[in-house]
Amino acid sequence: MNFPCIYHTYSIRKIMFLVIIACIPGLFTKFYFFGGGALIQILFSIFITLLLEISILKMRLKKIKINLRDNSSILTSVLFALSIPVLLPWWIIVIGLFFSIIVAKHLYGGMGQNIFNPAMVGYAVLLISFPIHMNSWNERDFSLSIFDDLKKSSCIIFFKNHTCTISSTNTISNRKLRITPDAFTEATPLDDFKIKSHLRDNFLSKEITLNDKKNNIQTSWKYMNISFFLGGVFLLFTKIICWRIPISFLTSLGVISIITYFYSQELFMSPLVHFLSGGTMICAFFIATDPVTTSCTNIGKIVFGIIIGFLVWIIRNYSDYPDAIAFSVLFANMTAPLMDYYIKTSGYGHNNI
Repeated sequence: MNFPCIYHTYSIRKIMFLVIIACIPGLFTKFYFFGGGALIQILFSIFITLLLEISILKMRLKKIKINLRDNSSILTSVLFALSIPVLLPWWIIVIGLFFSIIVAKHLYGGMGQNIFNPAMVGYAVLLISFPIHMNSWNERDFSLSIFDDLKKSSCIIFFKNHTCTISSTNTISNRKLRITPDAFTEATPLDDFKIKSHLRDNFLSKEITLNDKKNNIQTSWKYMNISFFLGGVFLLFTKIICWRIPISFLTSLGVISIITYFYSQELFMSPLVHFLSGGTMICAFFIATDPVTTSCTNIGKIVFGIIIGFLVWIIRNYSDYPDAIAFSVLFANMTAPLMDYYIKTSGYGHNNI
């Protein structure tokens, strides 16, 4: 039976493309505050992802052109690259993408068959295996030109500890700089909270400028989350994603953080720190809303978002990991089939039995 009133406004290829477009504000914000490594990692991740996709599709005797046209692998690589530190070595990126594409996606049958978010699987594997690298965020050197910044980032990502010739704005001649990732490492706001009990006051009340190295990396996360929020609004406006997951996630995280913050400001972070630090907004609008790994029912989507919000608050406050997005999303992915089983809805034109 045909239902002419039911149609799809967007194809899968167009949906993936629009989600990638919505990531652009967050990408440029990350590039501005953290340097050229953000752009290098995006391009390198897409290149490695396509190589992995082509290799596994040949092994599975699948048509390469048809499977690559849906843009799903490119979106996975973009979300993965946006989540990792900007100066992560290239071989660690390859390992993460291997688990994202080969293990989390194709070993489950390919697109639409995976039960876990591929980008978060790769991220979680790296976070467990390389905790120091994955928690080392590096502030951009604003004294360098864009070209020199890209050159410096390339040296660290692809030729760790190699000497690079970088032109300095303070001298006439070029200078050689031996770069090591540790020399540029800064703590994120969530890292600082583990050490400083009064981060909340500094995070919200102090005036932060680009010349203030102590606070610049904190304000960068604010603008990062605001950028992804704007991209998420675009996805909601175009009806690419469902509003239930981001709203329920942010609401549950906000409510529980408000209650605990008023209970003890020394022990718990404020809601604004939760919202404007880490990967909160990219999770709410880009990762948790993956239609394949979330619940299929409207009530299930709300429960799905609530679970992620509660787990993010738990892990951020009581675990050794500064952020909790990957683990929370993967745990919620495991509960999605169970929610769909118990939260049953009738199909179109049918009643519940």
